[in-house]
Amino acid sequence: QQYLKTMKARDDALDLRGQDKLAKTKQPYLLTSEEKTALLARYLPEQSEETQRLRKLGHKWMWRWIDRRDWKRWDACLERMKTRNIPFDEVTYNLTIFGMLLHPRREDEEAQIYIAEMASARKFHPALLRLQRGFVDSYFELKEVDATPSRDNLQRVAKTFWKISVLFKKRRVKELRRRLAEAASEQRRLTEAGYSDQRQIEEQQELEDELLATMSDEEDGPRVKFPTRRPRQLQGVHKGSGVPKRRNHRWKH
Repeated sequence: QQYLKTMKARDDALDLRGQDKLAKTKQPYLLTSEEKTALLARYLPEQSEETQRLRKLGHKWMWRWIDRRDWKRWDACLERMKTRNIPFDEVTYNLTIFGMLLHPRREDEEAQIYIAEMASARKFHPALLRLQRGFVDSYFELKEVDATPSRDNLQRVAKTFWKISVLFKKRRVKELRRRLAEAASEQRRLTEAGYSDQRQIEEQQELEDELLATMSDEEDGPRVKFPTRRPRQLQGVHKGSGVPKRRNHRWKH
């Protein structure tokens, strides 16, 4: 009986998945994954395949020269990225800022210049900007009392910030991709509805203006609504409960 119940539950789940797929296919205005990628590359050239490949290659070599402390080659790599007009993203700025702090023949104040340049782009998340600016400000305060972290510890922080920057970039690109897809779907719907040419141009202009306005992460109010909720997987968890380590012993639970 338990076996039959389990099989029936699986069949019901498969039926629900099939119904969801049919419901998705019935919407004629949705874009395919390839169309979304092409649309993102059109409105956001920095996400083109070739630009991403060159930027990732630059990140790899910049980190390699930081790790080996070969600062001549690090300078050459950064200058080459600038001359080839490769747009800087969250990871590029992170490696440049920490590279300035670690570079023995560069002034630490250059890190603040890149933070200001990052903020002036008006496309990065305010929380990431506050994180970078707060760390650099704290670094200068520690420098005044001769208590800056060692090069090894600063390099570990750079690697941690690198991972955080990757998460913020994924979030930004995913949100822009969704907004572009929604705008294109709405345009398709208006075209199918038989709007006049002038009306289509007006609607298209309104959609593009709205999209360009939402491409910036700058907002009037705070990004986090207080009071914030605790993540669902950590609700009821307190220090010493051992709950976060259950993932390592999943077969016991």
